[in-house]
Amino acid sequence: MLRGEWRIVVGLVALTLCVGCGKTKQPWEKVAPVRGAVKYKGKPLAGALITLIPVDTAVPSAVRPTATSKDDGTFQLGTYSGADGAPAGEYKALVLHYPIVGKKESPSAGPNDLPVKYAKAETTDLKVTIAGGQAEIDPLELQ
Repeated sequence: MLRGEWRIVVGLVALTLCVGCGKTKQPWEKVAPVRGAVKYKGKPLAGALITLIPVDTAVPSAVRPTATSKDDGTFQLGTYSGADGAPAGEYKALVLHYPIVGKKESPSAGPNDLPVKYAKAETTDLKVTIAGGQAEIDPLELQ
């Protein structure tokens, strides 16, 4: 390969690697750690599945911060992996709870035992606002 051709190849490779460099992230691509708590009738709710549905319809459907509450009702949200956090924004919160039923040798999940209104974005009255860099949200109080 000639010296001039080599420079062209190196330049093209460098250009290819830089395509997309410096691209501004969309608001929903930036997450910050967020923790919260969930209570049912004033008591901590263990094992609840929490899903936040963005109010902004421009946010892709893949952006759904989720968590499972611990024994004390606390949880840490994750959007893209584990408990990586959640993007800033306004959300409706869905909360479901499937108790363990059956024999000890072969347990399974029973039906959701929370009021059905908390299972659908159209009916839930639980709202969450996450400000940029906010570490904790107000407790989710289910009645």
